[in-house]
Amino acid sequence: MSSPLPPDVPHQTNLASTGSLNGRWRWGAAILTVALVAQAVLLTYWWGDPTHSKMSVLFVWPAALFALTIWWAFFSGWSRGVRFGTLTAIAALTVAFFSLYRLEWDGAMVPRRFVLRSKPSGEEIARQYLKDRPSKSVPAPDAANAPEQAPLVLTPGDWPGYRGPNRDGVITGGDLRLNWNVQPPREVWRHPVGRAWSSFAVIGNHAFTQEQRDDKECVVAYHVETGNELWVHEDTTILSIVDANGGPGPHATPQFDSGLLYSLGGTGILNCLDAASGKRIWTVNILADAGKENSPVPNIEWGMSCSPLVVDDLVIVIPGGSDVSGGVGFDRGVAAYHKISGQLVWSAGKHKSSYGSPRLAELAGVRQLMIPNAVGLSGHDSDTGRELWFFPLENGSHVNSTMPWVIDEQSLIFGTGYGVGSVRLQISQTGDKWSAEQMWKTNRFRPKFNEFVVHEGHAYGLDDGTLACLDIETGKIKWRQGRYGYGQLLLVDSTLLIITEDGELLLLPAEPVKPEVIASMKVLDSGFCWNHPVLVRGKLLLRNAVEAVCFDVSKPQNDE
Repeated sequence: MSSPLPPDVPHQTNLASTGSLNGRWRWGAAILTVALVAQAVLLTYWWGDPTHSKMSVLFVWPAALFALTIWWAFFSGWSRGVRFGTLTAIAALTVAFFSLYRLEWDGAMVPRRFVLRSKPSGEEIARQYLKDRPSKSVPAPDAANAPEQAPLVLTPGDWPGYRGPNRDGVITGGDLRLNWNVQPPREVWRHPVGRAWSSFAVIGNHAFTQEQRDDKECVVAYHVETGNELWVHEDTTILSIVDANGGPGPHATPQFDSGLLYSLGGTGILNCLDAASGKRIWTVNILADAGKENSPVPNIEWGMSCSPLVVDDLVIVIPGGSDVSGGVGFDRGVAAYHKISGQLVWSAGKHKSSYGSPRLAELAGVRQLMIPNAVGLSGHDSDTGRELWFFPLENGSHVNSTMPWVIDEQSLIFGTGYGVGSVRLQISQTGDKWSAEQMWKTNRFRPKFNEFVVHEGHAYGLDDGTLACLDIETGKIKWRQGRYGYGQLLLVDSTLLIITEDGELLLLPAEPVKPEVIASMKVLDSGFCWNHPVLVRGKLLLRNAVEAVCFDVSKPQNDE
């Protein structure tokens, strides 16, 4: 028998085992190092693009977590019991956590917060509300012999569609009090609504919006003073989108014209309804109608989102063009339907659709439609649809969600997000040829899906979530302040009214010197607020994907 080693000499097998373990742990450290370097590279690459900067976390760390899991399970050097016991414990804790909590996402498509699953979702709250409410409206009739009602008529102060009468979100002579510290907004009514990112159109006491109620895509009329439902029109369809991309439901806002209401759903259903009763006059699916060879135009990732525009006798929508596999060329990028009959009058353009809405303007002495699309902005003859000019402004996601703002008879500002920014264009005509020339460009004013306003030579808008003021002559930023997320804003005389993504209502002066907040108030705490606010005759209508609320913000009677 050999003599044992002295007690102060360690066993060689233990030394070898320790060295092997240390070597294997270096691989785990290497995985973390690679992940940190990759994250730093992506953050640098997307420095001017907050959306992709945040999303890069979702690219890097799930991959790193997967690699670490493989390393730990098979190459870490620990015993089988330790390795798989640890993984089992982590898996059990993860399952337990997500059985208690669900994840909500923000406008940059990154995780926003965890919510207890015991708290009902917006869809569950709306479903229960519709079931339990004491008074229910009758679904709008479609029959030709339905009872006639007096048609609704547009009157001064009404809000006939997306962003107001001129599609600019500007209110002159607005009935809005500013002394909220003395007299805060008074809540008139509040109740759940079906999921959607639509705003309101308001005619008299009728407020129209769109909602998703289970498998029904709805156009709904509410009473402005009470919030009671007056009528609902239903189509059995659903735009299915995962929550990280905004969730299911329509995005567009109805448009009123001459007693009729025009709505576009997320799957392409364009309805003409009687605004007083909700009775359907005509309907067409614009994606199927713009298709070729029995192939509809493919819907875009987040669904049809443009709010219809009525010009003379035409309803303007943007089904989109482009090619798909198989060589089918779609050439009805913009379509005009007769507002009474629903018949197609003209269609033009091959640009793929995006998420912005059409706007009418007179440029270089010619009335024309300005059409945001996936790759830029185009101008079209409003009578024939002929494309007059095109300016490329494209981001990697092909998302152009805002409308251009006409500065004068020959120039406009158009902007987009995802790190690209805004341009001022000069539109001119020489003979039969049109041109759109860039006057300036900035990547520090990036309206993603948040419309901006212009007041006294300056543009005010949310630059990827931060409020910014832009000099429209130079394209230079005057100031930036506040992190308001992907909210929305209006200009009421010389005051900015902002609803933040988190549901806070703010008032700030629209001025080129960095302003102080006049007043603020938390008004919605049930989900992120991407829907545009509406101010009509002292009533402020707000909604998100969960609930709608009306506040009285009118000035005191003796105010001048």
